Amino acid sequence: MAFKGFLQKAKEAVPLAAEEAEKRVQEVRERLDQDKDGKPDVVEKALEEAKKALEEAKARLAELDQDQDGIPHRLKALSESAKKAAETAKAKAEEAARLLRERLGKDA
Repeated sequence: MAFKGFLQKAKEAVPLAAEEAEKRVQEVRERLDQDKDGKPDVVEKALEEAKKALEEAKARLAELDQDQDGIPHRLKALSESAKKAAETAKAKAEEAARLLRERLGKDA
């Protein structure tokens, strides 16, 4: 008989526990969604900040890449300077090699 009484109390407690849990879930939802739009405010704020950061990054890229060819101008200018320096160094090395060959050819 004691088991039947325990079973009856458990049957009565389950709906009450479920109801209490549902109330707590609703309270948490309300605390997370102060503006009552169905979306947790912290998630909305994070999305807004991400969108803002993306727009700022796009604006900065547009500022750096004025002709919109996908290469920032400063990088392009640096690349062109490095290419010119390499070409100049190659030309000087070739000239030095030519002079060395001439000198070795005269001494031999």
